[in-house]
Amino acid sequence: MAADEVKSVNEVNVPVKTSGMAVASLVCSILAVIIGPLGFLPGIIFGHIANSQIEEDPKLGGKGLATAGLIIGYVFLGLTVVTVTLFLLVRPVMKNPAIMP
Repeated sequence: MAADEVKSVNEVNVPVKTSGMAVASLVCSILAVIIGPLGFLPGIIFGHIANSQIEEDPKLGGKGLATAGLIIGYVFLGLTVVTVTLFLLVRPVMKNPAIMP
């Protein structure tokens, strides 16, 4: 019986390999600080691909890396949208100060 118990403990689904896409997602999203949209867009894409691969293959790990890459990527996407929106709203005022109340 002891041999069966050891065998069942060894059969636990432990990730043996980290997803390369998950690592790429995190790295690209962090690099968005330096390279902007060229970083967070691939980071978001790689993160979603990594999550799909991890769900399909139980021996593949890196779910946390993929999630972190997605969160950082979406935060930078949001910051970019806000920055561009503010720029587009402020730019006409800067060109023509008479518009200001």
